[in-house]
Amino acid sequence: MNEEIDEAEFYHQDFTTASEWEIFISRIEEVIREWKIDESKGADKELQYQGQWLCKSESIIFADINFQLSLYKHKSIIPTQYETDDDEVDDDKKSKNPIDTDFDFVLDDGDNSNVDKCITTWYGLKEYIVLCLRDNSVIVSPSRIKILLSSITIAIANTQCEVPIFVQIREKWQRLYLGVYEGNGIRTNYDMIHLAKCPQHCRYLSGLLDLFKTKIMSPTPLDPIIVSVQLTYHLTDFGKYIWKQELPDVETYSFDASSLTILPFGVSYDPISCIVLKATWSQLPDHLIVDSEIYSDLDPIQAPQWSTVIRMADQPVCLLADCLTEFIQLLHINLTVYDVLGDFATPLNNTTDSNPLDLLTEPHIPSISSVLKRATRPTSAHKNRKSIAPIPEESLEPLIYFLFPDAENQPQFPYSEKFHVDKVKNQNQTSDNKNFHHLFRGYKTCGHDSLVWRLSIVLAQATETLGGTKALAHLWYEFAQEMRYRWEKSYVIPG
Repeated sequence: MNEEIDEAEFYHQDFTTASEWEIFISRIEEVIREWKIDESKGADKELQYQGQWLCKSESIIFADINFQLSLYKHKSIIPTQYETDDDEVDDDKKSKNPIDTDFDFVLDDGDNSNVDKCITTWYGLKEYIVLCLRDNSVIVSPSRIKILLSSITIAIANTQCEVPIFVQIREKWQRLYLGVYEGNGIRTNYDMIHLAKCPQHCRYLSGLLDLFKTKIMSPTPLDPIIVSVQLTYHLTDFGKYIWKQELPDVETYSFDASSLTILPFGVSYDPISCIVLKATWSQLPDHLIVDSEIYSDLDPIQAPQWSTVIRMADQPVCLLADCLTEFIQLLHINLTVYDVLGDFATPLNNTTDSNPLDLLTEPHIPSISSVLKRATRPTSAHKNRKSIAPIPEESLEPLIYFLFPDAENQPQFPYSEKFHVDKVKNQNQTSDNKNFHHLFRGYKTCGHDSLVWRLSIVLAQATETLGGTKALAHLWYEFAQEMRYRWEKSYVIPG
């Protein structure tokens, strides 16, 4: 006979098992201890908020949600190897306080290493921790927000962490943070409120001062309130003053071939998308400034300090960079000139039995057999071209005259005299010139305005402007033919 078993006698709830929330708090404390936050030195008297940031991140999972805990520390407060004295470290720790009462506006320096840099701009902090979600999900539930704030508050108390910790809530584009800081027996709560529409009385300094005094609710008269004001203006319409350079159009009749003899420089459209102007009044007593709906002393023309920030466009089309990048990419193409040009370029000798050394060993009076072989060969490679030239004749001719100006009756781009006469190196060089020669002797370069110098320019221009790889192959083919002709005929190669 089976006896009835009372489950209450065998079931005991184990309160020693850690819950998910406790594990989450423990993980935050563990990460804070691993980062050794207490090793940061105290802030200098003259605070500088521009520069590089040290960023560390750890992943924490709570209730099947992946969080990211990130530490942001300005490199100016990281102790150096010389600051290892115990007394100095103790003094720094005692004086360490993240709240800067003299904090003023910060000019954006364009450093993107800190994605949560807005916290520094708002509160003047040089070191802080941010807890946020790793994915695109959002935290909008008030209960979840309170749980996260309670978690970081408990972690701060258990680790004695004297660094503010923030929780990012709602959409990331809103940049809404709630934070807690505890130090020297004082707790500071960083709260933010997002308003769909700004109240009318908060649009002016007078209304903000009244709101500030109401929140303090001091029974005694207050000291003068120190105010800093900054007005920001965005300039996006530059009118007709646009910094750009037009690309040469080889299809128009007004095309100037001489423009191909210099590298392109500039941009195809204005790289500056916006100019931000900030007019600043710093550290002024409130009774010296009047700003209301009726009258305002905040005239930007009379501001004691102006600052500007230039915001560049995303990936502007820089002509020189694009030209050189495309030119360098051709180094990885394993194709010959004949592979690129096809029927347009054919070797001078189609027979396989030709020997390049025949030009040196063949007698002045040719034999009958050699004459018969030549009679069966094509007379010239130019007569067997079937396809259309990648570079038009009107564009190719100025480039050839630029490389070989002696082929023109009246050269437009003659070489310098130093390339016409063999000169001995000047023995009376100064010490600075000798130093330059010593520093740059490892560079692979050529003389200014030499043949190689001009060839590099026109090849890059042909690649960028005249038709890419086919234009480059065509120009190189013509250059090789001209060099071979001059070599065979013993003509002087200029440059």
